[in-house]
Amino acid sequence: MVYRSVFSGDAALTFLGENIPAIGPRFNNREEALAVTRQYLEGIHQMSGKSRETPIQISLNRQADGRYSLVVKGSQQMIGKINNLDELLLKRFRNGLKRKFFILTCFVDGVDEQECLVLTEGLGAVFYTPNAMKNWDP
Repeated sequence: MVYRSVFSGDAALTFLGENIPAIGPRFNNREEALAVTRQYLEGIHQMSGKSRETPIQISLNRQADGRYSLVVKGSQQMIGKINNLDELLLKRFRNGLKRKFFILTCFVDGVDEQECLVLTEGLGAVFYTPNAMKNWDP
């Protein structure tokens, strides 16, 4: 089951299956969205090598305009950044973290609605975030 996407500035959020949050930046251009999603996956692959237990830091930063950016970093490089998230979208995202994981992907503006690349292309990274609920207080 897929729920309708919600938007906040340059980002989109949807829930897949049994309330698994998928979040990422929005694009008008499909090729650009595919390229960014592949950059996310390549950055994660380079950083983690064959081990899937490499720590990745996920943080929320308050922007000057009162909105937030979600930053995904490895030990030495930034993997991805989603800008202009409002508090309502963050609350929905945080409520969806009950299973302690989420998917980082990209969205493309479609004719009727947002296309989530994890669904249409199988492109997205799954993150396990056991402590996110404690650390994310907008």
